[in-house]
This record gives sequence, structure tokens and C-alpha cells, in this order.
Amino acid sequence: MNHINNNKRLWRRWLSFGVCAALFLPLISDGWNTAWAEPSKASVEQRVLRIGSLWSGEDDSFFRQQFTDMYELQHPEIKLEIIPAIDTNELRYNNTSSDASSDNLENIRAIMGGDKPVDVIIGDSALVKSLVDHNLVQSLEPLIARDQYDLSNMAPTMLNGVRELGRGSLFALAPTFSSSALFYNKGIFDAAGVGYPTDKMTWNELFTLAGKVTKKSSNKETRIYGFSMNRYLSDPFWDMQSYIAPLELTMYDNKGQHMTVNTTQWNQAWTTYSQLVKKQIVPELNGLDFTGTEGNAYSPIQGDLFLTGKAAMVVGEYGYLNELAGVARNAAKIKNYSPIKWGVVTVPTFQEKPDVAIGTWLGNMMAISSTATNKEDAWDLIKFVNSNEVAKIKAHNKSELTSRKDYITAQTPSVNLEAFYTLKPLPATDPSLISLQMQKPGISRISDVGRQLFIDVYLGKKTVENALKAWEKQGNTMLDTLEKDPTVYFDSIGE
Repeated sequence: MNHINNNKRLWRRWLSFGVCAALFLPLISDGWNTAWAEPSKASVEQRVLRIGSLWSGEDDSFFRQQFTDMYELQHPEIKLEIIPAIDTNELRYNNTSSDASSDNLENIRAIMGGDKPVDVIIGDSALVKSLVDHNLVQSLEPLIARDQYDLSNMAPTMLNGVRELGRGSLFALAPTFSSSALFYNKGIFDAAGVGYPTDKMTWNELFTLAGKVTKKSSNKETRIYGFSMNRYLSDPFWDMQSYIAPLELTMYDNKGQHMTVNTTQWNQAWTTYSQLVKKQIVPELNGLDFTGTEGNAYSPIQGDLFLTGKAAMVVGEYGYLNELAGVARNAAKIKNYSPIKWGVVTVPTFQEKPDVAIGTWLGNMMAISSTATNKEDAWDLIKFVNSNEVAKIKAHNKSELTSRKDYITAQTPSVNLEAFYTLKPLPATDPSLISLQMQKPGISRISDVGRQLFIDVYLGKKTVENALKAWEKQGNTMLDTLEKDPTVYFDSIGE
């Protein structure tokens, strides 16, 4: 009997709850705009906002997840259309790439015109700079001032980087950016009795410091490099290319007509870096063997010059913070491993290019097209994507930094996070050079010639002067050949 009475009471409670819920439901649907009670888009008159990007494909789900899903959820009155300048899906079915222009600006211009021009353009530094230079995007400054849009906690790296592209004005904003810093092993410096590196050192100061903590040895196991451009072994020629990136030195002119390597600046760069290799201050090609910590046993830190104590300083990306924290948490599980104490400062810069950092660049910037028909919604999207609310969510990404510095975090306490967001990003690549590489794929082989000559220099087989002259001569021959036939690739690059 008690069982029956309990069931009746339970049934009455559910009935009462159901009646209340039925009475309350209209209030929910009328007054609350939640994720589970979103107004039907069919009942809302939608405005179209077109977003143009350089490359895209049949599936734009990743793009939408990164930039637009949250906005669409909160704005049912806006219909977003993603329009690529170059549809990679179509290129799959073409025998040649002739249908796609090798001029990125020309491709973007194509989707900026016609009856349905794009309103927002998403692009990298090279594209945004081209758009600004050709007056194809709108300055955001008047809109920022009108709406009193708060930029006070924007990372200087992003804000100043975008201003550089706009000759002092903001023509775009980027919700995230990529950055690197200089990591240093405190134990190696303490053992050598040398002071730690500091923020905003010059490259010359860094190389002098690196020489003081270098441990030369014919035995690779006991050798310690003072500095490495990467935490893993890489080719010194390409490391040198990273080193000189802020100087904007080019191998050839932007028309692809003659070489530009036989100069004082190239000579200084080759001389400096080849000497670092010779003195074992930086790793040479195949400088260390990493087959395992003991015999062929695998180690989770295998090959990492910094974590294995083989390099006193390395340039590391923001995501490396996460990896270092993971290793520290699991140090006891790594055989014969003692945790290192480390610090981080800004990467060095050139005195003639102050505050311009290697390993730092802007990717997905958002700008308003000068031909936009829906500029207010375009600005509203840009404001939203670059807001504090979105930055709080983007902060969970451990490989990129959010542009709102209040939300840049690290798992390790007391990390100098400012090292990642105070310097300027690398300058935009000359769009003409990008076009040359697309028009003449064989032009990339010119760098292979330079690489072999650089190896000859640090091995003592050639002087810097003779190597640069040889590079100039052979490169000019290759450029002449490409002028006559852009399809040549040069299977052989020997002299």
C-alpha cells in the first residue's frame, strides 16, 4: 500500500511540474536567447555578410570554428558566406594551376568586385600590406573612435605590427598571433659563472654571451652549444636565414632579373654565422647524434637540445611553454633525467632594426573591404572576434597567443610572458617575391646553391667573398634560364 501511495505522490509532483513548465515555457522562448532556445533563423530576416579569404576549400568548417561560429550563434539575423579567392578543391581537378593567378592581390580583387563583393577580408601580413598600399581596405580608426572600442589591453606585438602594415594606422585587427622568445638554461649559466641573458639584447650581445657558455669538445656527448636557433638540430644555412629575416635581405630582385647577394650585409651575415658554426657556438649540420639516451632506448625528450642540456639558449615558440611544463610534471618518469631550471626573455634584435623579432608573425587579420556593401556588420564581426570575451576562449589555445594580453597565460608560475608580446613581428614579405615563386617554382633552387656554398665556407673550403661571388654568378645564370622558360626546375645545381 505504501508503495502505491508513494507512486501517486510522485505522479502528482511530476504533473504539477509539467503544468508549471508548460506555463513558464512561453516566457523562456520570448525572453531568453540561449544556446538551447535560439530563435528560429527562418523567422528572422537575414542580412548577408560575405567573408573573403585567399585560400579555402569545399569544407570550411575549421574556418568557421576559428572565426565565425560564436558570432553566428549570437546573431541569427546575419548569414555568413565564406568566399575563397582560390578554391583549392577546384585546383585538385585541374591539370595545371593556370586557372589560378599567381598574383594573390589579383585573386582577392576578383572577389571584391561584381554584384556580390566580399565585406570582410582575412589575410596575412603580405596580403594586408598589399591591400593597404592599393587602397583596397578601409581604415578602422574612425570606427574605433566612434564606438570607443577598447584597445588598451591589446598586445603590442599585434597592434604595432598591424600599424606597421598600415603606415601608422590600423586597417585590420587579428584575434591571435604567433610568437617566439629566447629560453635559457639557468644551470649552464650558473656553472659557467656567467650572468643570464636579458630582454632586448642585440644579436651581437647574444653571440658574445653564447661564446662564454659554450663547451667545445670533440666528444659530441659532452659538447654544449651556447645558442641554437631551434631546439632540434637543423641546417645552419636555414638557421642563418632566420637570423637575417628582420633585415629583409633578398637573394634576387623582385622582378627575378638579377642576384642581390654579393653585398656588405650578406657578407657580414655569412661571416658572423659561419664563425659561430666553426667555433661550435651554434650547431653544425649533424652536430649531434640522438639515437637515444641509453643505446637505442626511446626518451620523450630525445633530440631536444634544450631539455637534454646540449644548448644553453634556444629560440622557442609560445607552445614550448606547455611542453616544458609537461616535462617538469613527468620528470620522475624520464630515466636519468634531472629537471632543468630555465628562464625566458625576448629574442635578440638587430641594432638597425630595433624591436623586430624573429619567429613572430601575424596570420589571420580581418579587414573591411573598400567595396563592402555591409560595412557596419563587417565592423561588428571584427569587434566581436577581437573582443575580450572571445579572447578568454582563445586563451585555451597553447600554440598561439590571444591578442588580448590579459588572457595570455602559462602553466609555469612567474614566466616572463611579456617576452612573447612586446616586440614587433617580422616585416611582410614582398608580394612580388611571392608571385615569382609561384610563377617560377625553379627559382627556389637558387637557395639550394647558396646552402652548399655556405657549407663550403664553414668547412673552410671557400672564403665568404668567393662563395658569394659564386652564388651571384650561378644564380644569375639560373635567373636568365627562368626568364626564357619559367617551367625549368634545375634537377642539377652543381657548378
